[in-house]
Amino acid sequence: MSLWGTRRELRPRLVRQLAWVVVLFGVGFFSTTARAQLLSPGPLSQAHASLEGDQHCSDCHSAGKRVSNELCTNKCHSDLGARIAAGAGLHGKEYRGQPCEKCHGEHHGTSLRNVRWPGGTQQAFEHAQAGWPLQNAHKGVACEKCHTRTNARGARTFLGLAQTCTPCHKDPHTGRFGNACTSCHDDVKWGNLKLDAFDHGKARYPLRGAHIKTPCAKCHMGQPPKYVNLPFGNCTDCHKDPHSGKLGTACATCHNEEAWKKVSFANTAHPGVSLANGHAPLSCATCHDKGNKAAPSKGSTCSSCHQNTHKAPFGTNCATCHATIRWMGLPRNIGLSAHVRTAYPLTGKHVETNCASCHKPQLARNVRYRQLKFGQCLDCHEDTHKGEFASAKQGECAPCHATAGFRPTLFGTSAHSQTKFALDGAHVSVACLGCHTDPRPRVSLHVSKQACADCHQNPHGTQFAAEMKAGGCAQCHITASWDRAKFDHSTWPLTGVHATAQCESCHHPTPEDKKTGRGASYRGVPRNCGGCHDDVHVAQFRSKAPIYECDKCHSTKAFKIPSFDHAAIAGYPLTGDHAKVTCDKCHLNEKLVNGKMAIRYRLPSKECSDCHKNPHSAAAR
Repeated sequence: MSLWGTRRELRPRLVRQLAWVVVLFGVGFFSTTARAQLLSPGPLSQAHASLEGDQHCSDCHSAGKRVSNELCTNKCHSDLGARIAAGAGLHGKEYRGQPCEKCHGEHHGTSLRNVRWPGGTQQAFEHAQAGWPLQNAHKGVACEKCHTRTNARGARTFLGLAQTCTPCHKDPHTGRFGNACTSCHDDVKWGNLKLDAFDHGKARYPLRGAHIKTPCAKCHMGQPPKYVNLPFGNCTDCHKDPHSGKLGTACATCHNEEAWKKVSFANTAHPGVSLANGHAPLSCATCHDKGNKAAPSKGSTCSSCHQNTHKAPFGTNCATCHATIRWMGLPRNIGLSAHVRTAYPLTGKHVETNCASCHKPQLARNVRYRQLKFGQCLDCHEDTHKGEFASAKQGECAPCHATAGFRPTLFGTSAHSQTKFALDGAHVSVACLGCHTDPRPRVSLHVSKQACADCHQNPHGTQFAAEMKAGGCAQCHITASWDRAKFDHSTWPLTGVHATAQCESCHHPTPEDKKTGRGASYRGVPRNCGGCHDDVHVAQFRSKAPIYECDKCHSTKAFKIPSFDHAAIAGYPLTGDHAKVTCDKCHLNEKLVNGKMAIRYRLPSKECSDCHKNPHSAAAR
């Protein structure tokens, strides 16, 4: 057998074997990687698993080239792109302008991370390259202890972590000392304190008097010393009470922080009754008639010695207001709380008014308080309207103004109805300054011009001069709306669709109106149909007798004729088969004598031969 014959026998067998190899390879290929994408060099990492598939290649690669930095930072990682553009962080300083794929490789399998860390591993990364070197106690902290944030896509991110202490460490001082933790602490050990420059005034307990010289360990005891949650509400939290609780816990009423033995009763700390102000110059024997250690025989209440001079129902508990033993010049808050029981409770802006504004110091004491007039607003306030509203309740302000503020006023539509110009219709929604044009504060509210033409421009020119003399704009218009006229159209009654047509459909501006910029013409409007409507019949019914107007066939209800009486109107009754023929069989759309196209409704004659051929002619036979 020749070699050629042997090759011819081996060729089909080789083809079959290669086919099986292709099939087996295809089954294996498409059962794993190729099921996701055919052209990929390998599976993507878990972070980019959503981009698997050939249809996503252009999400990272531009025009078949390598990975595009712009696609990474603009399309997906815009937060990182912003930092690179600002020159911030590791990527903005160390790797700006370098390709992303230098450190972030892909197509190596789903089990591998797509980050090649500088230094080999995440733990070996030199943190100083990120702009914040890890020193001292921060060196051994695991990355995930600080980097716990996620980005908008829900993925873990290393970006945007602040470099202050509080984002990672809980502030035991709850912000009282600000964010500069290093002013007292260092990053070696939290307990290493620098207290020499500490400002105790920022703490909840500022140091004054003898406390300034007290060593820190006297209050902050223990090992380590305790600096938070120390009790200091009462002196007895630190100091032993030599009085064994007999005089209460308010030590500061008799003692001060300068020295314990410097005792004073001037701050209302006298047991039972205060010795402040009015009581201060009194000798002890004035009240203690049985000795300093014995209670006064008259009693220890204010009414025991003083007569009640108030007419208002303030009761006998004088200490409610006069606890500081001051009869006059009490604090403002006491006067405000007591004012509600007087004949004139304070409301609105009166609560904020200085007491001396009403109770003037230059007035005698009886006039300043008990005899003070307050029956009308004008007793205290000047009439800025100069008597303009004196006829209404003697010019009392309350109908228009409230104590909550001079503006906005209470004067509304209902109150305006009591004036010479009641507001109705569209005038109700007009702002006050639309008519009352004086600048604020608007004192004079009188408006001399109250006719329509005083405020509104006349768009009709002289068309309605007679009506304007008779009653002005109100002859045709109402205040509800300018467009809702009350015009009597009986001189040319509107019927059918004319009743619902817009006025402008018939009343078009004349050339003179357009020249002067005025509104539509309402005088001289044509009243025949041809004045507004085009003649679709091209003068068929007006060029020769009999002359027919539009209303011969049409009505105002609708342009379309519901039924046409062919015998009565056209003079040609439709009988027999003619009654079944459609109109367009006889009335054709053709060019008329004037050269225009239209449906010919006026036929040349009524003879049969105009439409039908003669079946009896010689040609037909």
